[in-house]
This record gives sequence, structure tokens and C-alpha cells, in this order.
Amino acid sequence: MVLSGILLKPFYSFTWSLLNIFKPRENTVFYCHTPVDMEMWLPVQKYLQELTIVTDKAKTAKALKKQGFNCKRMPVFPKAVIMCRVAAHKFPSDKVIKIGMNHGAYHFKKMTSPSNYRPFTLFFFSSKSDLANAEAAGVTCGKAVGYPKLDPYINKSVKSLHNKPIIVFTATYDKSKMSAIHLWADKLGLLSTKYDIYVTLHPWMSRKYVKIIKNTEGVKLIEEESPLKYIAESDVCIGDTSSILAECCALDKPIITWKVPACERTVPEIEEILAKCTWQISTFEELEPAIERCLAHPEELREERRKASSIFFDELDGQAGLRVANEILKILPELKK
Repeated sequence: MVLSGILLKPFYSFTWSLLNIFKPRENTVFYCHTPVDMEMWLPVQKYLQELTIVTDKAKTAKALKKQGFNCKRMPVFPKAVIMCRVAAHKFPSDKVIKIGMNHGAYHFKKMTSPSNYRPFTLFFFSSKSDLANAEAAGVTCGKAVGYPKLDPYINKSVKSLHNKPIIVFTATYDKSKMSAIHLWADKLGLLSTKYDIYVTLHPWMSRKYVKIIKNTEGVKLIEEESPLKYIAESDVCIGDTSSILAECCALDKPIITWKVPACERTVPEIEEILAKCTWQISTFEELEPAIERCLAHPEELREERRKASSIFFDELDGQAGLRVANEILKILPELKK
């Protein structure tokens, strides 16, 4: 368990038990770490009684309020919590039922310690392959259900009204040592007259890169909206080792990836998959020719993208949210709508 959870557990557990004496705990809450968690949760929530959203992040509370969601600040002491994080330590009592899922697809970086999954009664994974990897690492509470975040986009025709090709850049956070942000952040202006450029960055990205991109004319940084909306409309997606590349595969978008040196958190399986289903480059000079090739031949590597998607998500049928809801109801039947 995370140190903060260990230190808080005696106080939290005592308070939970005391409150439970006066009024038995009956409510289930949804813990939201960042607004991106809502994208995964809402396709599940539609099949259940509406849950109270809680957070310990002031920035998240502000963003959710702006989006029209009511959000309660922590601490709270519920019967059960559902979250899109491996963050059981936020509710450090063995008496709180914990159900979890990942906010991103598959495991593009090495998994957290299996001990962090032990407090969960149930944890959902995006595919049987994803679950097998988790079980091999020692996770015992997993179930493969699919990827609810993609449900609204499956079998939906998306037509862009843009006149120029839409290029979506994505990057994982620079301190992970798995990011390629330094190769292109200050050069997007060279492409903005030819393409409509959108950028989505990991929430932990260093502010210097965020500032550079925000100040580049002709480039839109996706901050409060869903990146998936832009990916669905895009002509080409460009990334490094971010799990959002799995979503690009699922939506059958031509993908260009930067070759990133291996580090401690590198997953060899992901390197092999990306080498097959994406066009890989090492320098910015290679980028525009690669974009033009993708635009001219979007069908290239389609079969490899399909194979990759089957590993990341099993079958995409638009029903993952329903499957998750049904599994939750087996543990918390009172949430039936």
C-alpha cells in the first residue's frame, strides 16, 4: 500500500466504524482522480443508479463543475467505491468495498506492484491478454470486460468539416523517460499551415512543454475536451508510448510513432506491437514524409492495427459498459437502475 494509506488507515478505519454504528454505510461513490476518468465511467454509469462523484483534487473538482457534474470533496466514508485508478489507498479501510478499472487501455508501461491490487474485490481489464499479463504478475482479482471508453465511438460514422488534414499529436509525460515530446513540441509551427494540428498531453507533462504548445500559432492543445473526439475525426495520429495509441488502433487511424530508447518501465510486448502496426520514425525531418504516406495510403497496416486492437481490447462491440455494470451489480445489487 502507498505510505499515505498506511499512515491514515487507523484514523480512517476508526472513523468509518464509528459512523457505521450511528448509520450503517449504504452509499457507493465514484472516485474521480482527473476528469479523464469520467470518459471511462459514464458508459458504465448509464446502466446503474447515479453515484456521487468524489475527489481529493481541487483542480478536478473545478473542471468537473465546469463540465456540469456535481462533485463532493473527500474525505468520505462509503460502503463501496468504484474508481478508474489503482488507488485503493484513498479509502484505507478493509471494510470499504473497492471496485476498479484502468483509465487507459492495456499496460503500455510496466504495471504497478500487484500488492496495490489486493484491496480490490474486483478489478476490470481491457482484454484477456491484459488480464493474463496482470495475473502473471500476481493480480488475483481481475476480470476481462473490454473498454467502456470506446463504446460511444464503435460503429459510428464521423465526418470532419475541416478543409485540411487533421493530425493529432499525443505524448506521455516527459519524466517517464518514454516520451518523445522533446522531438516536436517546438516545431509544430512548421506544419500548421498545411495541417490542422491538435495535441493531447499526459496530465503530468512538464509545464514548459505545455506552454510551448499553447503559444504555437495554429495549434490547439486539447485540455478539457475528450481527445477521443478529435482522434475519431483525425486523418493521422502521432505518438510515442502513450496508451492512447491503443485507442487510435481501435478507431483504425494511421499511426506514426517516434522510436524511444528503452528504459526501466518499457514493455517489450508493446515495442513489438508498435513496430508492426505503426510507421516508426526517429527525427522530425522524417515526420512530414511519413504523414503524407499515411494520408495517401490510409489502408496500409490496417490488418496489423486490427491485430493489435484484438490484443488490447478483445472484440469491440460497444457493450463493454454494460458488461462492467452487470459485474458490479453482482457485488452491489442495490445499484440496479
